[in-house]
Amino acid sequence: MPRLAIGLVVAALAFAGWAGWTWWQADHDEAIEFAQTRDEVLATGRSHVTLLTTLDTADVDAGIDRWLDVSTGPLREELAGTDDRTRDTLREAGTVSTGRVLDAAVSELNVRAGTAKLLVSVEIATTKGGGPSATKRNRFVAALTRTDNGWLLSALDQVPLGTR
Repeated sequence: MPRLAIGLVVAALAFAGWAGWTWWQADHDEAIEFAQTRDEVLATGRSHVTLLTTLDTADVDAGIDRWLDVSTGPLREELAGTDDRTRDTLREAGTVSTGRVLDAAVSELNVRAGTAKLLVSVEIATTKGGGPSATKRNRFVAALTRTDNGWLLSALDQVPLGTR
């Protein structure tokens, strides 16, 4: 009986050692960290592109503030430069645009540099003055940059249809 008990203890210790080792390896695996970062970039990019393709002219200032919250670099500077005249023009248009990301994929990710690019397909429903909605599909290349506030959009460029 003591031999059996010793054998079970040795087997349990061996299993615990193996389990601990494999857990440590998984916790420090760069491929897993890369995959987690890729998933984070994809989710964040989808959300930010949705916000940037959505604007309710009933509250232009809040919409532009949301745009500023999810942007950085040259894109943020361009959006921050939206003057009062442009804001008034948007309000007067009475248009509501609602973006919805249909599909997206990370095409580039450089974790060390803190940069990423996404290919994004977006459906934008536009309604003017409570009239019927018009829907348009667009493709974008979205550039994201890692900042102290997380991943933010640094560029959003439309890809013309019919190009490869």
